[in-house]
Amino acid sequence: MVPTIGTIFFLSIMIGMPIAFGMGIAGAIWILFVERLDPGLLARRMANAMQVFPLLSIPLFVVIGYLAERAGLLSDLVAWLLMLLGRLKAGMAYVNIVNSMFFAGISGTAVSDVASLGRIEIKLMEEAGYPRAHSAALTAASSICGPIIPPSVAMIIYALAAGNVSIGGLFLAGAIPGFVLGAGMMVMCWWHARKGQYGILQDRPPLRDLLWQTARVAPLLILPLIILGGITSGVFTVTESAAIGVVYVLLIGFLYTRQLAWRDVRDAIVYSAVVSSVLGMLMGSGVVIGWILTRNQIGQQLADWIRSISADPIVFMLLAASLLFFLGMVMDATAIIIMLTPLLAPIASEFGIPDFQFGIVFVLTCMLGLITPPVGVILFMLCTIAELPLHVLSRAVIPFVIWILGLIVLIIFFPFFTLFLPRLLGF
Repeated sequence: MVPTIGTIFFLSIMIGMPIAFGMGIAGAIWILFVERLDPGLLARRMANAMQVFPLLSIPLFVVIGYLAERAGLLSDLVAWLLMLLGRLKAGMAYVNIVNSMFFAGISGTAVSDVASLGRIEIKLMEEAGYPRAHSAALTAASSICGPIIPPSVAMIIYALAAGNVSIGGLFLAGAIPGFVLGAGMMVMCWWHARKGQYGILQDRPPLRDLLWQTARVAPLLILPLIILGGITSGVFTVTESAAIGVVYVLLIGFLYTRQLAWRDVRDAIVYSAVVSSVLGMLMGSGVVIGWILTRNQIGQQLADWIRSISADPIVFMLLAASLLFFLGMVMDATAIIIMLTPLLAPIASEFGIPDFQFGIVFVLTCMLGLITPPVGVILFMLCTIAELPLHVLSRAVIPFVIWILGLIVLIIFFPFFTLFLPRLLGF
């Protein structure tokens, strides 16, 4: 059964068909011609997958990131971080990483990070003497903070696909690993700058200028606190928090920075609609595939096979992470989350693995596929932005990939990283 669906899916991808259509066709052929079920079942499954209230938060978070960039908040953030970190050795690399960590608390996606900040981050690092390949590789790696530091679109999709995982709790579970991820990259950049002549030391800015720039960027720094504070305190849901974030950015853009125009709002809505439609198609098609796998007890067969190897939950997580890592090299991360979460999450529960720990391992491993060839979306984006060949950028990003893999192993062996904050706040 799995080989049949897999063959149809990969043949569809090989002829250039979008991933969502490939999954949908594979599921439709199985339902209509193999099991000969009611054709209406396919439509109902796809429609039900998209009629979930928390899914509305995804286009809203996309709008927040888009409007924040158009309102000039991101350029203010870059200027502020330059004042704080630009005078340090490796300061430009620190600005790149911290920029991505802050932006992660706004947009929740890696692709938005690269699209909004990639060009300026690479330019600043080149001006500081860094090789272009290293600058682009760091930009790619630091963008992975986006789906890990809350809020995270990938975590929302995972929680909905799993069905019984708190989105707010999963957000909290990703906070410590996200900051450890960024801190590890900063240590790597410090060591790299220590060995080479990288990093132009900036003059210490006058205190008055620093305070003025801090006041300009303060509204952006408050935004993640509003979103996460509301969710974790239970004041509002994830979708409501995203809606409040959109209203907040609109007010800041029109009344504070005064750089926002109504055409920017229109463009944000159109851009969000395009992104959300792609995710909606992936959700609908992926849920059908997940339902077929569950109906045919593929999950139970997989669990029995894993138990025949070892009953140790750590072994299961290492096997699952290995599978997700290699799939991430050839498949879209969102498609993997939608298709395999209903299959692997119940097995993880049977092994006694905490939902939040497995969720972070799952999402982080899938996101690693964004920066690994041959289909790493972010690698291709940065090859265009930095005008670099794929093999050059792929080689430069290897040290950061190794660090992220090391962090995944660390999370597997030490649940504290993912469970401390959720337990502290009652999730």
